[in-house]
Amino acid sequence: MGMELFRAAVLPLAPVEYDRQYQDQVNTILRLYFNQLDSDTPQKALTYKANSFILNTAPTPALSAPVMGQLQWNPTDATADLGMDYGVIQQIGQETYARVQNSTGSLIPNGTVVGFAGVSVDATLQIEPYLANGAQPSLYILGVMTHDLPDTGEKGYCTVWGSVRGLDTSGFSVGDVLYASPSVAGGLTNIKPTAPDNVIPMAACLVSDATNGVIFVRPTISQMQYYGIFAVTIDYTPAVINTAYAIPFDTTRLTNGIVIGTPSSRLVVPQAGLYQFDVTLQFISSSAANKNIWVWFRKNGVDIPNSARIVTVSLNNAYTPFSINEAVSLNANGYVELMLASDNVNVKIDDVPATAFAPRAPGVVVEVTQVQQ
Repeated sequence: MGMELFRAAVLPLAPVEYDRQYQDQVNTILRLYFNQLDSDTPQKALTYKANSFILNTAPTPALSAPVMGQLQWNPTDATADLGMDYGVIQQIGQETYARVQNSTGSLIPNGTVVGFAGVSVDATLQIEPYLANGAQPSLYILGVMTHDLPDTGEKGYCTVWGSVRGLDTSGFSVGDVLYASPSVAGGLTNIKPTAPDNVIPMAACLVSDATNGVIFVRPTISQMQYYGIFAVTIDYTPAVINTAYAIPFDTTRLTNGIVIGTPSSRLVVPQAGLYQFDVTLQFISSSAANKNIWVWFRKNGVDIPNSARIVTVSLNNAYTPFSINEAVSLNANGYVELMLASDNVNVKIDDVPATAFAPRAPGVVVEVTQVQQ
């Protein structure tokens, strides 16, 4: 094995006749030597220096599973097995774990999808079953438990890359891509979730079985992209000509993170990113005279340069649709307002209620989409 255990002791020169002191010295040297070779003796060596270790790749008889601290060859996976705590056996180079702690108040079973839940006083990751219903950012996902972890303050192992065995995968087929479940905390599903749920591919099914199922964990984590659709469902008229007004919103049609703020003219984003604002407005006029209307965007209370568009409305009692869009870079909790001004007050944003044959036509609809984190 190329092991260099210690430098050999120098034997004293043998006396011509029997010498008790000489014999005691020889016995002491031999005892130290064999104690170094036999690691099971009370005086075993604490440190070994070696150029290399060669594991027996074909032991006879075959070895049982390694216990904690034991290293041996795994001919099936063609790598070394390392016995770890909780009976976990790591296939070295083929699996990666995070050391984690359970403080949820209940046991977290083997195969549970878990996410980040804090840090313990000794800087250990704390975990909890992850629910992909959009309530938590996708970046909180961590991996899949590779053993049962009780809520005792003990630390265990979460697989962040590699195989997890001994699961019930009977509901999946071999090759299925498995996602973090949006309905069962800690669960997996082979049905791809849709917004506003988190879409997090977690693993693939390798063995479909009720007790000996195997999955291969490889989370694909993308930052959540936020969005929202908002509307103005009341008529709105500028009170004074050539005066800027922030249009108030009163309806949230769909949202994931983006909200109507205070005052209600503000559309507030939860995280930093680049957001696309696509706006449609619906004007109606009460006279045939030309009326110029300016529409533009404000970011955090300041007009965005070059964002204004102008439409001229001259039709009497007829609808004039108008569209405007802008990409805006915002920090967390930043906001955008849609601004309006007119050189004539005989024009308004018009909301049309639903009819027997068509749904409502709001006066303003704004679609906000995060296009870059």
